[in-house]
Formats: sequence, structure tokens, C-alpha cells
Amino acid sequence: MTITREAIAVPDSTRPTIALLRELRRGRARKRAGDAAFWIYVIVLAVALYGGEQIAAAFRALRHPPPAGAGAAHALHAAPYGTAALALVVLLVLVRDAQWRGPVTLPQPTVDWLLGTPVDRARLLRPRFRLSAMATTLAGAAVGIVPAATLVGFGLGGHTTGSAARLIGAGMASTALLFALGTGLACLVERYRASWRWLRGASQAALAAAAVFAGMAAWAAVGRPPAVAATVVAWSGPWGWAWQGMVGLAGGAAPLWPLATALLGVAALGAVAAGHRAAAGVPGIALRDRAATMGAMSAAVLNMDTRGVANAYGRAAVRRRASFRLRPPRRRELVLLWRDLLAVARTPARLAGAVALALLAAGILAAAGHRGQASLLPVGCALSLGYLAAAWLCEGARLDAEDVRRSEQLPFRFASLAWWHGAVPCLVLLVVAGVPVAVASVVAGEPRFLLLLAVTVPLLVAGALVNVFRGEFSPDMFAGVDTPYGNTAAIKIIFWSAWGPVLAVVPMTALLSSALGTPHGGALARAVVIGGGLAAGLWAYAARRAARLRA
Repeated sequence: MTITREAIAVPDSTRPTIALLRELRRGRARKRAGDAAFWIYVIVLAVALYGGEQIAAAFRALRHPPPAGAGAAHALHAAPYGTAALALVVLLVLVRDAQWRGPVTLPQPTVDWLLGTPVDRARLLRPRFRLSAMATTLAGAAVGIVPAATLVGFGLGGHTTGSAARLIGAGMASTALLFALGTGLACLVERYRASWRWLRGASQAALAAAAVFAGMAAWAAVGRPPAVAATVVAWSGPWGWAWQGMVGLAGGAAPLWPLATALLGVAALGAVAAGHRAAAGVPGIALRDRAATMGAMSAAVLNMDTRGVANAYGRAAVRRRASFRLRPPRRRELVLLWRDLLAVARTPARLAGAVALALLAAGILAAAGHRGQASLLPVGCALSLGYLAAAWLCEGARLDAEDVRRSEQLPFRFASLAWWHGAVPCLVLLVVAGVPVAVASVVAGEPRFLLLLAVTVPLLVAGALVNVFRGEFSPDMFAGVDTPYGNTAAIKIIFWSAWGPVLAVVPMTALLSSALGTPHGGALARAVVIGGGLAAGLWAYAARRAARLRA
């Protein structure tokens, strides 16, 4: 053995290692290409089936732009604020994606085999970033068609095909640059973990600004906010630069949109260059964590385990738990309620999301009822949002359904947990949505809104509990029955996944739209009686499902 104080030179094995890696991957290239082609086929088929009519209408509008309709002026006034809110949310999603995945990821075998070897990280990681940046930019260009085509559909794209094409091209270019900017910033966040602390505060500020922009868009759609507000939003950041090209070509007030697009391009190029430079320094622990997360998510998706996907994301994402103390109850019958209250209060992000969804649902229902003719679509959307809010608040029930041993020390039968776990979600939703509904009832002199709320909230919570206690996904569901219209396995899987909202949202949509759309007391009585009976039935059904889990 030779002992020396000099540094031992480790030979650079980057070139032969990467050459071997390419050779080993060459055999799987055809399989990966086939998988990608299959998913592209599935996506194209789904888009053609469910959005073919809209796509055809967009192409007809591009070839023969329609004249400006009655709502064109309102849409043009609201577009700067609405698109700024969407751009800010998209940018925030892209940047926060780096906290659990990011643009630089490696598969688990590559992480296990290469990270511990003397391989140049730059040659290993920077191609990953370039591929991710190109894919994200192309996705952004495709997404940019939607807002531009919406403006063309309102008759704001001009009278010729060329003017409409220029509007859509501006939307694609601006959105692609916005996505590229988000990818570059995400790589910087992935590289420097210390940035996660300020990103949390910046995320809250960005969501608040997006909410303000959305409120300004609603104001602009029905009134005329100050002109200086649109100017402030336009130059407040990349989210304001991104929409100026579309609005300017649509005839709006954006005379300096070429300068805004140039600024967005410079910012995107700078972020991508900085991200490309920082990609080589992504820590190995971050790459290992992301590889494990992606592996767990892939396994959960293949097993149709939505809860597994949520658990994998929760373990990877940095979640802030609030320090909240609540004195334990003296009666042991209240232990479960005390535990659910603690679970809700110590996860402020979950509580804030449920509150926001509940308020949004109440606002949509108020707008639908104010017109005096509530259609099924807005009522169904509002009830779907309310169901999501209820599902987010049922985390305690979900934990007990995953592990039945967790509740063995409680003084309840397991089947009765479905009734107890629904108390806290009902209380939170009734308090959150009850305040604006009570104000609207007093102002309008319509107490029926409170009656409908008292029936709708327990029904949505009961539907969420039906889904919570559904049990594990059975592989037998893949064995369907062949019919002239196809195999029934897909239908079985869809109903297994969404049986709770189907039973709660679908019938209540018809009852609520009828009760809101007519002043007669018969529709109100029908909604209250049938909705209350349906809520009790769903709660009993959830308790029966819970009993099967313990059997």
C-alpha cells in the first residue's frame, strides 16, 4: 500500500460512460417511441371526440373571422386583467413544480448507477434541461392558441384571415416565451434549495395578485375600471407583458406591445441561459428525491391509486404545518371531532384551498340565481367545486379508511366513523359559505338560499365520504364485458373513481337549478326534501362502505 499526501487523480470516465449509457438505451428506444406514439394517439383521439366541434369552429373562425358581437367590447376590456391572472398562475405553477419535480430529472436506474461515479454532471444534466425547456416551450405555444382563439371567436381578430392568424401567432409566441421563462426559473429553484423559503412567500403574494386581477376582470366585464389600472397591470411584470401582443392586435389599448414582447423574450432567454448554467450543479440529493417521487407516482398511476399519487406528492413537496393547539375534550365521544379539527387547522394550505373553492362555488350560484334562470352548467360547476372543497376537508376520514387500525382505540364502531367524520367538513363549509349566503338572503329578502345551503353542504360531504370509504382498487375491474360499443372496463373504473360525486352532484344539479330558476315554493320544497333524503341515504351508504373495510 502506498500512502501519499498528494491528491489522487481520478480519470474522467464521462465519455465512455455516456457512450455505454446510450448503447444500453438503444434497445429501449423503440419501446419508448411506441409508448409515446400510443399516448399521442390517445390524447389526439380524446381531443377529437370531446373537442372536435370547438376545434372545427375555431378553424372556421380563423378562415372567416366573425364580426364583433355584443360581448366583444366587454371581452376586450376584461382580457388584460383575465389573461394577466392566468399568466401569473401559470408562471407560479411552473416555478413551484421545481419543489417536487423540476425541469432536471433522471430515472431511478441512472441515479443509482451514475451519481456516485466520476462523471461530469454538466454533460449528464444539461441535455435533460434542454429537452425539458424545448418540450415546455412547445406546450406553451400550443396553450397560447386558446386565449387567442377566444378573442377571434368574439370577433376581435380583424376581418381577414391574415389578421386572425397574426393574433393567434402573437398568442402562441407570448405564451411560449412565458413557459420558457418559468422553466428557467424552475431550474434555478431546483438548483438552489435556499430559494424555497422566499418562494413560499412569493407564492402567496402571487395568488393574491392573481385574485385581484381576476376581480378586476369581472369588474371590467360589467363596468369600466380606471384606465390607469390596465397600464399598471400591463407593465407589472412578465404576466403583463405576455398579453399585450394579443390585446394590441385585437384592437385594445396596448400601443407598446412590441416592446413588451421584446422584454418578455429577453427575460425568457436570460432565465433559460441561467437555468442551463445552473443545471450542472443540481445537488445529488435533489435528483435522488425526485427520482424516488416520480417512481412512486408512476407506480401509483399504473395501479389507479389516486391516493398514492397524492401521498407521493405530499412527501416531496414542502408543506408548512401551522402550530395550533386545542385543548383535548373531557368527553371521549368528542375525541374524533377534536382530532379532525386539529387536522384541518394544522394544514392551512388545505383549509385555504377548501375555503377558496367554497366561496367560488357560492359566487357562481349567486350569479346563476341572480339572473332568475339558473342553467344546469353553472350550477353543476359550482356543485363540483363545492364537492372538491368537501373532499379536501375529509382528510381525517381518508386516513382512517387507509388504515383501519388507526381508530381501534376510539369508542365508536368503525361503520359510524362516516357520520362522525362529516361533522367538521359540514361545520367549516356552512360557516364559510353561510356568511355570504346569509348576506345575500338578507339583501334579496330570500331565505330560500339558506335552506338550499343547509341541504347542499351535507349532501356534498356525504358524497365525498362515499368516495373516501370506497376501498382499494381491484384489478378485477380491468376485466369488463365486451359489448357492441366496446368493453365495459373503462366505465367500471370511471364509476369506481367518481361514484361519490356522481351520486351527489348530478341529482342536486337538477334540483338546485330548478329551485334557483323559479320563485315558486314547490321547486324549493322538492329540492329540500329530496336533497335531505339523498344526503341521509348517501351518509348511510358511506357508513355501509366503511363497515365493509373492517370486515
